[in-house]
Amino acid sequence: MSEQPENKTAAPEKSNAQLIFIDKRNQPIKEYIVAVAASDGLDIKGIQVIASPAKGEKALTTAMLKIPPLESLDFNTNKIVDTILNQLMINGEPHTVDQMIDKSVEAAEKRHQGDAPFNEKGIRASLKRSVKKLKEKIHSLVEEFTKSEVLNLIRERRNDALFKLKEKDQELKGKNVVCIDIEATDVSSKDSADIIQVSICDLDGNEIYNQLINPGYDIPENEKHNITTEMVQNAPMLSQAWDEIHRILDEADVVLAYSTESDFAYLEKSAAKKILPFELDYNQWLDAAELAKDLVGALRWQNEKMYWFYKTPKLTDAYEKILGKPFPGDAHDALADARATAELMNAMLEKGRKSQVVAKKPEPVKEDISNNPFAQAFAQAKRKKK
Repeated sequence: MSEQPENKTAAPEKSNAQLIFIDKRNQPIKEYIVAVAASDGLDIKGIQVIASPAKGEKALTTAMLKIPPLESLDFNTNKIVDTILNQLMINGEPHTVDQMIDKSVEAAEKRHQGDAPFNEKGIRASLKRSVKKLKEKIHSLVEEFTKSEVLNLIRERRNDALFKLKEKDQELKGKNVVCIDIEATDVSSKDSADIIQVSICDLDGNEIYNQLINPGYDIPENEKHNITTEMVQNAPMLSQAWDEIHRILDEADVVLAYSTESDFAYLEKSAAKKILPFELDYNQWLDAAELAKDLVGALRWQNEKMYWFYKTPKLTDAYEKILGKPFPGDAHDALADARATAELMNAMLEKGRKSQVVAKKPEPVKEDISNNPFAQAFAQAKRKKK
């Protein structure tokens, strides 16, 4: 009788190890939480993944779940789930699900006692088999976000923003557009604020005017700029530089700025305070911040006044989100900010130009977008009657 060949590929000994989804929440995801997750992502308390060697035994590893920014993943449930599984947070550090399995096997080996050999293959295979079920659980969790009516608000706003930018792209063709940024001793709402730098460039970022201004006194320390008294010691007073600044802005068809209200206020208040000619028309100014807010601003819920609103992003945040690259230069230098604003505006115009949006808006958002349970129930009852 011939000997049977040895089976070198024998299946590993079975193991009860598995990845388990733990959900200790007391309530479903609320709409204002969805809004935060849409733009910023979210760490969810009460939800974790544990690697258990067997039922009732102490976990080998524990990971927290981090919801990534939903909008950056097109609100696509599958993409979001895959991203979550690639950034399971263990001791504050992101790990892929495979890395979590590796750590769990290592932990199991350290705990191993007894004469029997350590069943590494069985534990690893069992943990890997449980990934499918874990993925299904996370998929159900993510759908609480992606099926929220709040996302319709965001989609509608972005659609409107692209259509507005498409129209703006046509309006600006052939126009003399200049971009301005101003640094001052204080915020524009303070009457005591004085201009200490004015920078103007064209829409291509070419410098038209860039001048430090001497306010006539020592410049107080300020986190908003890096300009010191020594830097402006030999600079002209605003009254000496005013005619050139005013002429450039007055001759422009469109004056672009990031938050036009503050830049215009600096000029208007300074002219009144120093009795300088002022003939600028705010209707000719274009606010890149408002366009950026519509395009990428974070949606938030105002609890006290009970309404949704969009946050205006900082110039640096809007630039990095829309252009997908680090902010260039010094964020506290007027010329750097003016050039970045021009580049940002061109990027937004290009998005509008390339978009396929039309004037028709998406289906109206349902009336139950509220954190008030009574309002939700009433809206639901009305829909059932139709």
